[in-house]
Amino acid sequence: MAYKYLVTAILLLAALVISAACRTGPAATPTPPVVYSAPQLEYRLISNFGGVFYCDPDLYPVAREGQELANALEQFPIIRANAAELSAILEHLGLPDKAEYTDEEKLLIYREHKKLTYGVELTASGDIYDFTLRVGEVQGYRISGTITPSGTITVLKQETSFNTCPICLAMGTLIDTPSGPVPAEELSRGMAVWSVDDSGKRVAATVVETAVTPVPPSFQLVTVRLSDGRAVTASPGHPAAEGRLLGDYRVGDSLDGALVIAVERASYENEATYDLLPSGTTGLYWANGILLRSTLTDSPSPHQ
Repeated sequence: MAYKYLVTAILLLAALVISAACRTGPAATPTPPVVYSAPQLEYRLISNFGGVFYCDPDLYPVAREGQELANALEQFPIIRANAAELSAILEHLGLPDKAEYTDEEKLLIYREHKKLTYGVELTASGDIYDFTLRVGEVQGYRISGTITPSGTITVLKQETSFNTCPICLAMGTLIDTPSGPVPAEELSRGMAVWSVDDSGKRVAATVVETAVTPVPPSFQLVTVRLSDGRAVTASPGHPAAEGRLLGDYRVGDSLDGALVIAVERASYENEATYDLLPSGTTGLYWANGILLRSTLTDSPSPHQ
């Protein structure tokens, strides 16, 4: 009798094993990790850090009515040619991939393109990407680190950063002083410089304030060249003596008594731009021999 029960138990156990094997089937194939495109990774960084700071070229140094839309329509074929970026932007905006887009949709796509282009610096480094971005306006942060193709973010450095759009002079710009030209970055409070008084007469003044403004990645300066050989390089938003922004000058215009023969824009390789405020009421000084107005004063120029 015991033998009968033992055989029955063995048969039941075998049946259970066979049934379990039938239900299990072949071993499951591991799911491969998700791999994102570079623009998708940029969006993940922007989302992770709650937005990014950048200088919008259509709004800085001054916004002009209709200019952003005009640039959006002009740039759209170029944006569309970058399939990875366009796909990421359409996914972010919830727009379908279609043959034609309205002008309003092109403007939305262009704005996202600017955010990705100017807001995040992403560089391939082996099997991962290095990134640098800035968050917060004025007193914010500059963050750098790595991100894997699957989207894992590692912050390597976070430092305070003065996040603003530069409107100052390039490093090495020579400021006229009674002792001779001095590079803008070497000036400090109390030093003597040449300025102009309310009557337009050149007078000796003292530096009452200086400014050093960090420059974001991909920022461009403008170089204005004059017919008499003078030239100055500064942020497009830096004002000339009469108050007109250097970025607004065109070939054939007049600047400080000479004709503009070239206006060139190029990326700036240094980390900061510089400015100074001379004592007196005008805020004027000579930079590379060209009379300019300080960005550190709200006083109107006598030449306006």
